[in-house]
Amino acid sequence: MTGMNNPTGVLSADDLHSAVTHAACWEQAVLRVAGGETVPVIAHGKHVADVVPSGTLEQLRETIEVLSDTEAIRALGDTETVAVGRQELRALMADRASE
Repeated sequence: MTGMNNPTGVLSADDLHSAVTHAACWEQAVLRVAGGETVPVIAHGKHVADVVPSGTLEQLRETIEVLSDTEAIRALGDTETVAVGRQELRALMADRASE
């Protein structure tokens, strides 16, 4: 974020040279992440990281764990709906989240 009025919502590590700017940028980023957004971090013009809500991070870790377990994938294939593509996967996950 290039200060408090950054319209892009990107946290730029290049702008964090002063303590005041640093604190304001991170405060805004933390508020956005607390609201469920993912905030990209840019350094020297390159996307180097993302700040994500901890719940999202936990979901990603769980997904990686399940996808890394061959037996679990086989078992899911026998009983679970198969989603192909991002839109179908998002819809399936949204349905499960609402349960």
